[in-house]
Amino acid sequence: MTTSQARRKMMNGLFPRIRRSGRLAAVAGVLLVAACQPIVRNHGYVPPEDQLSEVSVGRDTRDSVAEKIGLPLNKGIDGDRAWYYVASTRETFGARAPKVVEREVVAILFNDNGTVRNIVRLDEQDGQVVTLTARVTNPSVADRGLLRQIFGNVGSPTAGDFLE
Repeated sequence: MTTSQARRKMMNGLFPRIRRSGRLAAVAGVLLVAACQPIVRNHGYVPPEDQLSEVSVGRDTRDSVAEKIGLPLNKGIDGDRAWYYVASTRETFGARAPKVVEREVVAILFNDNGTVRNIVRLDEQDGQVVTLTARVTNPSVADRGLLRQIFGNVGSPTAGDFLE
């Protein structure tokens, strides 16, 4: 075998390996680029502007608002005086914590007689920091046995009883 034939044979055996490793590098590159893309998650619901324009301040009631745009996921803590429709978009990059990139809130406020008093649209810039109160467990719980702690609330009123 001549040196030129030996060289050709060596190159023929080498090129498939180079092509194979090139394909693997290309696949790895695609996977790497895909891993750098954010994971976007949308949560909640805010009615579109055309549906909100159907709600009339002073005329519509809770029932008519529910028919026109649906029930909210959140209601105000003071009963049915406010309905909140909330939507947010979060992005997650790799192992980092999710970051809220967009948040929108529509609040429909009601009078005492149940008619719409106002419709307010808020976004992330309108938000306020809310200070939560600290809740401390009553120390008398330690004096009770396990079964008494578990069954102690049977028959006691719940938060849902007060909202009805």
